[in-house]
Amino acid sequence: MFPSLINRELIEGYAALITDISDRQQTEAALRESEARFRHLVDTAPVLVWMSGTDKLCNYFNKPWLDFTGRTLEQEMGNGWAEGAHPDDFQRCLDIYINGFDARQKFTMEYRLRRFDGEHRWVLDTGVPRFAPTGEFLGYIGSCVDIHDRNLAQEALRDSEERYRILTEVSPQAIWMGNSDSGITYCNQYWLDYSGLTMQQTTGYSWIYIIHPDDRDRAFKTSMQAVANATNYEEEIRFRQVSDGSYRWHIVRGLPFRDPAGQIIKWVGIASDIHDRKVAEAALQQLNEMLEQRIQERTRQLQAANKELESFSYSVSHDLRAPLRHIAGFIELFQKRHTSTSLDQTSQRYLGIIAETAKQAGILIDELLTFSRMGRTEMRYINLNMEELVQEVKRDLITQSPGRVINWQIEALPEVQGDPSMLRLVLRNLMGNAVKYTQTRNPAEIAVGSTDNENEVIFFVQDNGVGFNMQYVHKLFGVFQRLHSDPQFEGTGVGLANVQRIIHRHNGRVWAEAVVDSGATFYFSLPKLLTHESE
Repeated sequence: MFPSLINRELIEGYAALITDISDRQQTEAALRESEARFRHLVDTAPVLVWMSGTDKLCNYFNKPWLDFTGRTLEQEMGNGWAEGAHPDDFQRCLDIYINGFDARQKFTMEYRLRRFDGEHRWVLDTGVPRFAPTGEFLGYIGSCVDIHDRNLAQEALRDSEERYRILTEVSPQAIWMGNSDSGITYCNQYWLDYSGLTMQQTTGYSWIYIIHPDDRDRAFKTSMQAVANATNYEEEIRFRQVSDGSYRWHIVRGLPFRDPAGQIIKWVGIASDIHDRKVAEAALQQLNEMLEQRIQERTRQLQAANKELESFSYSVSHDLRAPLRHIAGFIELFQKRHTSTSLDQTSQRYLGIIAETAKQAGILIDELLTFSRMGRTEMRYINLNMEELVQEVKRDLITQSPGRVINWQIEALPEVQGDPSMLRLVLRNLMGNAVKYTQTRNPAEIAVGSTDNENEVIFFVQDNGVGFNMQYVHKLFGVFQRLHSDPQFEGTGVGLANVQRIIHRHNGRVWAEAVVDSGATFYFSLPKLLTHESE
């Protein structure tokens, strides 16, 4: 009986022991699984994790920590991590750690931790105390986040704000900020010194009262309208300066600043002193008015002079022509009454000279009248076929030079815009001169052609005549300036002056090139796009 009893108790004891061992094994397996999950979690987390025991020494670092520092777990254990902390930050961080540890409180600290490549980067380290279910203190667990870029950005922002503050304070312009509700909220030192107001006096809408009374309503309406429409604005305003109470012109520009959602968060503006410019503009305006008055006076004088010139032209046309006609008429009658037998040869030569001189004087008067009218005649612009105009002038010249052998070479010419009668006179003078100054050549060679450039068309009349000395080319287009004597080639010395005046009125140029006894070439240009002249 007893053995069986003993056996049963032994069996029950063994069974209990086996059950206890099994439960402990299950607990240990669960613990190992929990620890494996924890390690997997912290090793894959994007933060640096550390743990310490009750002795304040670190006993665990996760894989991201080791990857960041480039050190082994054995090197970091205990106080090994301190080797990676920046020397300037270590003592501060150690004090925070110990104080938090002793108080069993959560703590945070920022310090620079050396990375595997030797660079110290800012991290934000947060430590949290660990407790067992029984309330027993087990140590700390902490996590570090890389905030280096954030700190750099904040430092850059502080630097930017400091530079902005310095810039606004030393700026020789008034800079202000404000909103749509309370008006001005900030202004720089320039404005305070200029206005004599304090920052408190400037805030709101008190700035309006240092505006010139004549500008006040306009300036306020402009700014309020810009605020209502959320648009930039610009206005010229006179502000009173505290130094002497005078008003100076400023140009005020304001523009809205918006948040990412597009809402206006503030207004920024600048006021620049333009008083000297405004004074200069006023002086210039006064000068322009004086000049305009003088121009009007001068115009009246020129109009009076033109009237006198017209009277002179009329006098030349009638009063001078009549005596010349009488001279020519009486010479003709005298020659008819006296035959060649009644007058000796010398007397007949004298009468011939008188008649020819009277004739030349009449031609000269006609040329002078044409020259004087050329500056007053109203321009009539039309599209002209220059080739047809040249052919027309050529036909007239052939009729007037019978028996001459002239080889004409006329190229295809472009259409231009100009006054037909004036340009016909230009061609008549230039082509007529070519005919006149080639009368010693047999055959005569005369060419008319054109070239062009970006802005103008250039026409030329070329001949193989007697040419002229380029030393005197500056005299060529002057009135009464002739480079050849009358016995050689007749003329009045007015034709080329007319050519120059006509071409200048067409906004063109005229010039010539020649070689003595080797011909001459006369050029004139006409703009491709003419500005019509109005008298």
